[in-house]
Amino acid sequence: MNPRKICNAFNFLVAGCLLSLGSPHVHPAQANNTVSESLLYQPHTLYSGWRKDIDTLTHFTGMFCPDYIGRLSRSAIVPDLKELGTGCVYETENGDIKVIFRRHKKDTSATLINNFKSGYTKSKFTLLKMDTPTNEVAFQTETISRVGRIESFSAYTAPAADYTVWTSISSALPMSELDTIRVLFKKLTVRIERQQSSR
Repeated sequence: MNPRKICNAFNFLVAGCLLSLGSPHVHPAQANNTVSESLLYQPHTLYSGWRKDIDTLTHFTGMFCPDYIGRLSRSAIVPDLKELGTGCVYETENGDIKVIFRRHKKDTSATLINNFKSGYTKSKFTLLKMDTPTNEVAFQTETISRVGRIESFSAYTAPAADYTVWTSISSALPMSELDTIRVLFKKLTVRIERQQSSR
């Protein structure tokens, strides 16, 4: 399949998720160091505040996004919007897992997860009854190619900020993938918070 068509399909999927959060913009920032670096020198205000460090992109707010997390690679950054904060998009090479990890203002996580749940419920997606933490909801959805997906949204509070993790996995994958992703990004959150507290 044409890489541009794959990218467009993914952007469509992410835009649907971000619609309930008010941010339909996603911009490419491949994990490859050269591509990441070239992104930072583009004269575009949405990219301001990011810098390229060793194996990661770092934002002046203290947020950072490693090039790789487990088998996920960073494929984009999302704009630094005042009402939502900033973050990055991750995905597996074959696209069976996609994740958007964001850092938000303190004490906004409850509103964010309620908005997500409300938006997906109004869209008639099926809410899944799973043994997950109370700060996570998951829905059965479909992509534009009619392939089944499970979309999960976690929102939680840390000492310096709130964080959200939106995950879309192929319904062919075991649900344990959501647990793995939850653990990976919780560890990343701890790293970000530790670095924040030492500044």
